[in-house]
Amino acid sequence: MPDRRQLDPIMLAYVGAHLSGMSNASPSTRMLVARHAGSLHLALWHDGATPDEHGGYRQRYGYRIADATVPGALPHDGRDIHSGVGADVDTTAGMTSLVAFLSAAAEAYRYQMSNPLSAPENLNLFPAWVTEAAYLNSDELTTLALELEHPDGLGPNEPATADPSPITSSDPEPIDERPAWPPGRYYSVVFLQDTEGHAVVDLLQEQGTQAAIDHLAQWDYGSETLEAALFNQDYHADVPRYSGTREASDGPYVLSFQPGLGTVHLLREFPAQAPDGWPNRYTGVSDPAPGAAVARTDVRQATAPRTAARHVIHPEPPRTRPDDGLSL
Repeated sequence: MPDRRQLDPIMLAYVGAHLSGMSNASPSTRMLVARHAGSLHLALWHDGATPDEHGGYRQRYGYRIADATVPGALPHDGRDIHSGVGADVDTTAGMTSLVAFLSAAAEAYRYQMSNPLSAPENLNLFPAWVTEAAYLNSDELTTLALELEHPDGLGPNEPATADPSPITSSDPEPIDERPAWPPGRYYSVVFLQDTEGHAVVDLLQEQGTQAAIDHLAQWDYGSETLEAALFNQDYHADVPRYSGTREASDGPYVLSFQPGLGTVHLLREFPAQAPDGWPNRYTGVSDPAPGAAVARTDVRQATAPRTAARHVIHPEPPRTRPDDGLSL
């Protein structure tokens, strides 16, 4: 099991389904890299820089982990995978760190199953469903780690330590089997819970659903939010419904909330026009070369005119959750 002290530090905190708080990063460096590891869908992006206590700085990355095969599991968003001091922006290196942490959690899960009375240190790096999913996809995570470490393939004297990916047919995919547009009716804009979620519920109860939707619409970065939802497969045929949830709608938005738990989920209807590159760029039908990062659009350009004119989007939504959390 990896020694926790030998890995780069990581802080887990909720950031939602958007690339927010990125004033320290120029548009050219805000890049997103997405990978699959079995049923796990991983996305990671550059999220600015954090000053170091010794006067330097560390590159900061945000990420999202999703698994559509886990019933009722909402995607897990994290923040602040940090690079070494003074390092350049490298989203592939950030993804490599994320895969390393997932593998460490999977190993801890495996160890505890064999030693029920133990309490492995890395067992609580992620929510329980993520740790279990990492264990179930541990071989695929190992394969992904190899691909990230050797983007040009293994050398002649480098043996593979994981089973290769299954061989697929090179025949073109039938047109009628390609994903249709849209892939669902709604896609996620933002999901809040705990203190942030209760604050929105309070706003809703004091000023009404319109005020709550107006507030949450700040997290809609237009095409950038749509792209993130497509990469993460965070879309739905209908509004996700759980026991005790309520709904309210306004134009293209639907708000699902549960007052007692303080959870709020803002969704938006898919546009009629598919974005450029659909479906290949977003579904892995034609996966880009390993290690290639997808350039992100400028937040300010992406947040220009909106369909619902009443909702004004601010370039940087308020951040109320402190950057605290677990670290490796």
